[in-house]
Amino acid sequence: MVSFSVWKDIIILRTGGSTPPESLEPFARWNERFSGYLLSFSAQNLRRIYSAYGKIPVTQGQERIDGLKKDAATIIDNIGKIKQIKDLGSKVSYNYKMPPLGAYQHVGVDILVNGKSVPLFVSCGMGKTYMVITSTQIQIETGVLKRGKTLICGKLNTLETGWLEDFEKFSDLKVSLLWVPSNYKKKEKILKALEEPADVYIINHDGLRVYEEELCKKQFDKVVIDESTILKSYKGDFTRSGGAIGKSLMKVAEHATYRVIMSGTPAPNGAEDLWGQFKFLDPKGFLLEPAFNDFKEEFMDFIQFGKTPDAPKKFFCPEDSNRRIHDLIIPMSYRVKIRDHLHDLPEKTIVKRSIYMSKEQEAHYKELLKSLSTVINDEFVSVDIRLAQIAKLRQVTGGFLIDQEETAHEIETATKLKAFDDVMEEIGDEKVVVYAQYRWEIKTLAERYKEIGAVTVYGDNSSATNVENIKSFIRDPKVKMIILHPKSAAHGITFTVSHYMIFYSISYSAEDDYQCVARIERASQKHPMFVYYLLSKYTNPPKDGPVETIDETIYKVIRQKNKNQEELIKQDVVSRDILNAFTLK
Repeated sequence: MVSFSVWKDIIILRTGGSTPPESLEPFARWNERFSGYLLSFSAQNLRRIYSAYGKIPVTQGQERIDGLKKDAATIIDNIGKIKQIKDLGSKVSYNYKMPPLGAYQHVGVDILVNGKSVPLFVSCGMGKTYMVITSTQIQIETGVLKRGKTLICGKLNTLETGWLEDFEKFSDLKVSLLWVPSNYKKKEKILKALEEPADVYIINHDGLRVYEEELCKKQFDKVVIDESTILKSYKGDFTRSGGAIGKSLMKVAEHATYRVIMSGTPAPNGAEDLWGQFKFLDPKGFLLEPAFNDFKEEFMDFIQFGKTPDAPKKFFCPEDSNRRIHDLIIPMSYRVKIRDHLHDLPEKTIVKRSIYMSKEQEAHYKELLKSLSTVINDEFVSVDIRLAQIAKLRQVTGGFLIDQEETAHEIETATKLKAFDDVMEEIGDEKVVVYAQYRWEIKTLAERYKEIGAVTVYGDNSSATNVENIKSFIRDPKVKMIILHPKSAAHGITFTVSHYMIFYSISYSAEDDYQCVARIERASQKHPMFVYYLLSKYTNPPKDGPVETIDETIYKVIRQKNKNQEELIKQDVVSRDILNAFTLK
C-alpha cells in the first residue's frame, strides 16, 4: 500500500518496504527517520505522482498544491501574452521619445510592457537596451511600475557608454549609476547614489554581489540582467563564478514581479547554459526543473571516461533533449536575428588568412604537440595540465613562448606579426578593432602601433582606464586602433566607428567570438564590414598527428557551436501545445 504525506517542503512516499515506482525512483531518496522515500515538493514531482497514480494522493499540504497551481497559472498567463504578441504583432500604440527602428522593436517593447518574465534573445546591435528602456518608461508613466523600483545589472564596460547614454537618448527617466571610477571612498559614494531618488538604478555584475544587502532593502519590482550568460554557471547552491552572482541576484530580485534576461548568445556551450538564466525568470522551476540536479536527470546524459565508478564524467544534452528544451522556452522567448530584420545592413565579409609558420616556429610547435600527446595518454593527468599544454601550442602560433618564470620570449622568425602588418597595410587609414588572447600579444601590438594611437582594454589595466580607452577609441579620430581581450570587452559596446576587425588569436568560447564580431555588426553600422581571422598553418604537416593547427581547430569548433546554438533558440512553430505542460491536475 503506497501512501503520501507532507513534511515541510518534502513529500514522503511510503511503500511498505518496497522500492518506489519506476517513474519516481530517480527522484526519490530513502530516509530512515521517516521510513519512506523523500521527494521535493515541486511541480515536476507532483506531475510525476499524478502520472503514476492518476491523481495527487497527498494527504496534507493542500495549500502548497494550491500555491503551485497559482504559480503555474502565472507562468501560463505570461507565456500566453508573449506568444499572442509574437504571433499577432503589437496592436498597441505607444508614445515613444524616439521611434523604433522597425516593427520588431515595437513588438519587443509591447512584450516587455505586458510580460512578467521575458527572455530577450535579440542579436547584438538590434537595440535590446532601447526596448528595455522604452518599456520601463512606459510602465512608469502608466503607473505599472513605481519610480525607483527598477534595477538593471550589466557588464561594467557597458554602463556608461551603453546604458547611461541610451537612457539619455531614449527616455526622460532619471538614472542613478551605482559605480564610480575611483577607489577613493568608493563604497561611500555608491551607497549615497543608491539613496538618491531615481527612476532606475544601474549596477555592474560584481557590484550586485558586493552591495547585495543594500540592494535587497530597495525591494525592486523590476530587475533586468544584461548579458545573462553570466548566470550559465549558476547551479543553485554552487558559488563559483556566475554562481555567486546568481545567488545574489535571486535575493535582490525576491520581490520582482517583472524579470528580464538579455542575451544574443544565451546558450554558447549548449542547453545546460540555460538553466541558471531561466531559474531567475521562473524560480519555481516549471520550465527547466526547480534544481539543477533535476535538470541533469531530466534532460542530460553523460559520457564516462573510465570503467571505475569514480571515473570523470562529461554531461551533455542529447538531441532529443535539445528539442524538448527548445519547445519549453521558445513560446515565452523573444528571439530576433539581425539579418532577418535589418535587410539594409551592410555586407559582412569573413576573411580567413592562413599564415604558414616559420621552420623554427613549426619545430617548437611539433615538439610541444609530441609532449601533449604523451600527457594525454597518461590517464592520471588532470584536465588543467592538458589545457596548459594546449595553451603552449597557442602561444607558439602567436609568435612567443612563456617560460616557467612566466617570462614571455618572442620567436623572432614567427610569421603572424608580419601577416598582421600586411592586413593593416590593406586596411589603410581606418579605425580597427583587434582581439587577442594573451598579454604579450596585446602589449606587443600596442607598442607596435603606438604611432596611430593604439589603446588597450584588458586585465592589466584598471577598470577606469579600460572605460576611458573605449571612450577615446569611439570619440577621438586620432585613436585608430583598440586592442582588447574578449573577457574584458566582448559585450554591450558599440564600435561602429570601425568596420574592420582582426582576430590576432581566437577565444575558445563561441560566445566570445560571436559577441566580439557583434561590436561592429550593429544596426548603426553604415559600411561593409571585414572580419579577419589570422590562422597559423603548417608548412609541413606531421605524418602521424593532426594536420590542422590549434588555430584551425578552434576556428572550426566555434563555428559549429554557434550553429548548434541557433538550432536551440531559433523561433519556429512548437511541436505541441506547451501550455498544457504546466497545468497541475
